[in-house]
Amino acid sequence: MQTDDTRTPDAEEGSGDVATVPELVGLPAAEAHDKALDAGMLAVGRNAVHTGAGRGHVNDQEPPAGEQRERGAEVGIWIAGGAARTPTGPDPDDGPDGSGGGGGVRPEPSPVGPAGGGLNG
Repeated sequence: MQTDDTRTPDAEEGSGDVATVPELVGLPAAEAHDKALDAGMLAVGRNAVHTGAGRGHVNDQEPPAGEQRERGAEVGIWIAGGAARTPTGPDPDDGPDGSGGGGGVRPEPSPVGPAGGGLNG
Protein backbone atom coordinates (compact mmCIF):
# COMPACT_ATOMS: atom_id res chain seq x y z
CA MET A 1 0.00 0.00 0.00
CA GLN A 2 1.39 3.40 -0.97
CA THR A 3 1.07 6.44 1.30
CA ASP A 4 1.04 10.01 0.13
CA ASP A 5 3.37 12.16 2.27
CA THR A 6 3.17 15.23 0.05
CA ARG A 7 1.99 18.52 1.47
CA THR A 8 -0.35 20.98 -0.10
CA PRO A 9 1.41 24.02 -1.60
CA ASP A 10 -0.23 26.46 0.82
CA ALA A 11 0.72 24.51 3.97
CA GLU A 12 3.57 26.37 5.68
CA GLU A 13 5.79 25.25 8.52
CA GLY A 14 4.71 26.88 11.76
CA SER A 15 1.56 28.46 10.38
CA GLY A 16 -0.97 29.07 13.12
CA ASP A 17 1.75 29.19 15.77
CA VAL A 18 2.00 32.98 15.73
CA ALA A 19 -0.40 35.40 17.42
CA THR A 20 -0.79 39.15 17.73
CA VAL A 21 -0.07 40.58 21.18
CA PRO A 22 -3.32 42.11 22.51
CA GLU A 23 -3.61 45.58 24.08
CA LEU A 24 -3.68 45.00 27.85
CA VAL A 25 -2.82 48.47 29.17
CA GLY A 26 -5.76 50.03 31.02
CA LEU A 27 -7.52 46.74 31.66
CA PRO A 28 -8.14 45.30 35.12
CA ALA A 29 -5.52 42.60 35.79
CA ALA A 30 -8.11 39.80 35.71
CA GLU A 31 -9.43 40.95 32.34
CA ALA A 32 -5.88 41.31 31.00
CA HIS A 33 -5.13 37.69 31.95
CA ASP A 34 -8.29 36.53 30.17
CA LYS A 35 -7.62 38.62 27.05
CA ALA A 36 -4.05 37.33 26.81
CA LEU A 37 -5.29 33.74 27.13
CA ASP A 38 -7.88 34.37 24.42
CA ALA A 39 -5.01 35.48 22.16
CA GLY A 40 -3.03 32.33 22.98
CA MET A 41 -0.59 34.06 25.34
CA LEU A 42 0.05 34.24 29.06
CA ALA A 43 -0.02 37.55 30.95
CA VAL A 44 2.56 37.47 33.74
CA GLY A 45 2.75 40.09 36.49
CA ARG A 46 6.22 41.65 36.52
CA ASN A 47 5.96 43.83 39.63
CA ALA A 48 5.81 42.56 43.16
CA VAL A 49 2.40 43.93 44.10
CA HIS A 50 -0.36 42.17 42.20
CA THR A 51 -3.87 42.03 43.58
CA GLY A 52 -5.12 38.49 43.99
CA ALA A 53 -8.62 39.68 43.15
CA GLY A 54 -7.39 41.18 39.86
CA ARG A 55 -8.72 44.67 40.62
CA GLY A 56 -5.47 46.53 39.84
CA HIS A 57 -5.18 47.93 36.32
CA VAL A 58 -2.38 47.23 33.87
CA ASN A 59 -0.26 50.34 33.32
CA ASP A 60 2.44 48.83 31.08
CA GLN A 61 3.13 45.70 29.04
CA GLU A 62 6.00 44.07 27.18
CA PRO A 63 5.93 43.26 24.30
CA PRO A 64 3.68 46.06 23.09
CA ALA A 65 0.29 45.42 21.51
CA GLY A 66 0.30 44.54 17.84
CA GLU A 67 3.60 42.64 17.78
CA GLN A 68 3.70 39.05 16.59
CA ARG A 69 4.82 36.37 19.04
CA GLU A 70 4.63 32.59 19.28
CA ARG A 71 1.47 31.17 20.79
CA GLY A 72 2.12 30.43 24.44
CA ALA A 73 4.55 33.34 24.80
CA GLU A 74 4.48 35.49 27.92
CA VAL A 75 3.31 39.09 27.94
CA GLY A 76 4.79 40.92 30.91
CA ILE A 77 2.32 43.23 32.62
CA TRP A 78 2.93 45.89 35.26
CA ILE A 79 0.03 46.58 37.60
CA ALA A 80 -0.72 50.12 38.83
CA GLY A 81 0.25 50.50 42.47
CA GLY A 82 2.99 47.90 42.25
CA ALA A 83 6.71 48.38 41.88
CA ALA A 84 7.67 50.64 38.98
CA ARG A 85 8.90 49.04 35.80
CA THR A 86 12.66 48.96 35.65
CA PRO A 87 14.27 49.93 32.36
CA THR A 88 15.64 47.09 30.29
CA GLY A 89 18.35 47.21 27.74
CA PRO A 90 22.11 47.03 27.63
CA ASP A 91 23.91 47.40 30.90
CA PRO A 92 26.51 50.19 30.73
CA ASP A 93 28.96 47.81 32.45
CA ASP A 94 28.61 45.26 29.66
CA GLY A 95 31.34 44.93 27.09
CA PRO A 96 30.73 45.65 23.39
CA ASP A 97 29.76 42.02 22.80
CA GLY A 98 27.22 42.03 25.66
CA SER A 99 29.36 39.92 27.96
CA GLY A 100 29.94 40.74 31.61
CA GLY A 101 27.94 42.91 33.98
CA GLY A 102 24.32 42.44 34.97
CA GLY A 103 22.80 42.95 31.53
CA GLY A 104 19.34 44.56 31.76
CA VAL A 105 17.84 42.35 34.43
CA ARG A 106 14.07 42.37 34.83
CA PRO A 107 12.31 41.63 38.08
CA GLU A 108 11.07 38.08 38.56
CA PRO A 109 7.38 37.43 37.82
CA SER A 110 5.15 37.58 40.85
CA PRO A 111 4.00 34.19 42.16
CA VAL A 112 0.34 35.08 41.69
CA GLY A 113 -1.82 32.88 39.50
CA PRO A 114 -4.90 33.89 37.53
CA ALA A 115 -7.28 36.37 39.11
CA GLY A 116 -9.39 35.06 41.92
CA GLY A 117 -6.80 32.38 42.65
CA GLY A 118 -4.15 32.94 45.18
CA LEU A 119 -1.26 31.07 46.58
CA ASN A 120 -1.75 27.60 47.89
CA GLY A 121 0.88 26.99 50.44
